[in-house]
Parts: sequence; C-alpha cells; structure tokens
Amino acid sequence: MSNFALILLTGGMVGGAEKRFIQLFDYISGKYPNNFFFLITFDLYDIILKIYPDYPTQNLIPIGEKTVEKKDDAADSNKSKSYTISHPGFIKQVYRFFNNYRIQKNHFKEIDKIRKERDIKCFLGIYNGILPLYFYLMKKKRDVGVIFCDMDSWFSDVLPKERKYWYRRYNSFNYALENSDIIDFLSPFILEGVKERGIKIKEESVSITPCSFTDYSKCKIGDKSIFQIAFAGRLEKDKNPEIFLNAAIVLSKKYPEMIFHIMGEGRLSASIRSQITNSRLNNIIFHGFHSRPTDILADSSVFVSLQSTNNYPSQSVLEAMGCGNAIIVTDVGDTRMFINENNGILIDLDVNQLVKEVESLFLNKELRERLGNYAYKYVRDNHTVEKMADYYISLFDRCTNNY
Repeated sequence: MSNFALILLTGGMVGGAEKRFIQLFDYISGKYPNNFFFLITFDLYDIILKIYPDYPTQNLIPIGEKTVEKKDDAADSNKSKSYTISHPGFIKQVYRFFNNYRIQKNHFKEIDKIRKERDIKCFLGIYNGILPLYFYLMKKKRDVGVIFCDMDSWFSDVLPKERKYWYRRYNSFNYALENSDIIDFLSPFILEGVKERGIKIKEESVSITPCSFTDYSKCKIGDKSIFQIAFAGRLEKDKNPEIFLNAAIVLSKKYPEMIFHIMGEGRLSASIRSQITNSRLNNIIFHGFHSRPTDILADSSVFVSLQSTNNYPSQSVLEAMGCGNAIIVTDVGDTRMFINENNGILIDLDVNQLVKEVESLFLNKELRERLGNYAYKYVRDNHTVEKMADYYISLFDRCTNNY
C-alpha cells in the first residue's frame, strides 16, 4: 500500500467535523499503522492529546506555528461565520492576497518536506486543509494526488464571482473545486449548492461521502422513565436554540414533569441563560458546554435539532440516535440522509409545530420508544467508521492510480 496523508488545519476548537476525522484517523492508523499520516495545527494537536490521552501520536504531525491565545479568542471561537462576503478597499485586498499567499506557501513547504520524507502519494485536504495544496494543483506536472473534502454547507468560502474576489484565491475553495483530482462532497446538498454558484466541476472528479459516524461505545440507553428532551449544538442563530427554548417554556407550563436540557456555547448563551432565569422554570436546565453529552442523551427520550439549512451529518444527532432517542429535526438540506419516518419526525422551522410534535411523543410512549429503538439500531448499521474508512481508502487508491 502507498502512503497517504490527511490535512486538517482548523484552530483551537473541536466540532463535529474535527471529531469525525480524528476518530477516522484513529481507526485507519490502527489498521494501517505505517501508511497514514495526519497533518494538523499545533492547537488541534494539543486538544487531541487533552481529549484523547491514548490517541496514537506516531503519525500525528503538527505543522505551522503555535498560536498565543488572546484574551478575546474564546469569545471569537464561538462566533458563526459571516455569510455575507465583504469587499475591502484595494490596499487591503493586496495585503490579504499576499498575507494568505505567505501563510499557505509556508504550510506547503512544510507539507512538501513531509511528503518527500514519508513518500506520500496522495493528500486529503479537509476543509481549509486544501489551501496549501493549491501549490500542487498549480503545477503543470503534479507530484502527488489531491482530494478535497468539502464540508462547507454554508458556501461561505465559495465565491460566485472569482475575478472580483481575486485577493481571496488562497482562502477560498473555488480553485480546489475546479482542479482537485477528486472532490469529496459531504452531501448532495453541498454539490448542488456549489453548482448553483457557477463553479465548473468535472463530473468525473465528484464523489459523495456515503455516511457519517460517531463513537458508539459512549452511546448507551439509560433510564428513560422520566420524559426528558435534549438540545445540543453551537448556540448561534443558524442552530435556532431560541426556538427550542420557546417551545420548552410553553410545554413546561403545561407539563411541569417534562425536563429540558440545553447543551452548548455561543453568542446566544447569555440570552438563553437570562430567558431561562426569567422564566422561573426549574425543569429547563442550561448546561453550557458539556464534555460528555452522551451522559444526558442516555436518559433523554427525545432530541431536537433545528438547523436552518442542513442537519446532516450532525454529531449530536448521531450521538442522540446512538442513545436511543427519538429525533425531531427541521426538514432541510440532506437531513433525510439519516432521519426518516422510522426514527424521527421532520418538521418546518416553526415553534408551534415543534410544541405539537414534542407533546405527541410525550403522550405516546410506544411511538417514542419505537422511534428511539429504531434509531439506536439504524446508526450502528448504516453510519459506521468501518464504512467511512473503506470509502476514503477507495478514494486514495483511485486517486493514486493517476500518479
């Protein structure tokens, strides 16, 4: 087998995507200990060692520079992206172009040195991990295969008019989408969204990730004798936690025996905490960041996800399903790739409909248990690390056939 490398250059936080690829590399490197390498930032390296003390480090390679956390970094890390592309003045455009060029060129030099030392034949650039690989893509004769993993369901790094935004060449995905050997789209929703923005993609380069997964060893069915409902995710507008809270307040007044859990951090944290305090309802519990959400999900009966554009492939939803929860989700994007009428309820983004469906599950124990039990089995049969690992290994093999 040839040697391959995954590149993930996100900063000092671990979300669903980071968890997915951290666990994927753990599994793949266990099967092929001498053939796979994981290139990450120093920040992510430190976090992995903190969260996963037994993580295999022999092929875990930090690159770039260590960052010094500023006072406001924690607050900034919780911010959602701005989905409106700003357009600075010409001087700032020039500065941004050369600054981004410098950053990615320096990363590329480190990566290319590692490539030569480890004889790497193909790279998987995960999200912004693709950016330093542009210097391979621009070569007339390429030295190595390049796969781009596109998870950008907000399309915030896809530019509709690339010439106008020339200065963002090295921090946008247009070039990768049009020039990578293979583009691994997280879901059909992202592929269609990219096409709608006028990006010219070679059909033969397109691949769709077949599934997602989570660590089901942490997912168990606990004591569900008390009806509990959970919400977990970034507390940002696109996740709509306030709609969940409004439904919880309505239902709590009618059914005080219900217990609601809100887990997560974000710019809406203070507002949500304040609203819960002002409601004077003791059965709505705000946890903030929870290091082990499956402890809550094991005992909850229903999990709610209310994303505006796409719930797939939410790690929180997978964990909730793995703990035997019935799922209520907004029917948007590719959500139906893992939620259907057998394991959940799909709704519009409407507080009244959410109240109605939670109430129906509260009053119908047989229904919520049937949905939860099906969800428990469904994710273990269909969304597994083994299936995802086989998929990525096949992509690496396919890509290296050309080099």
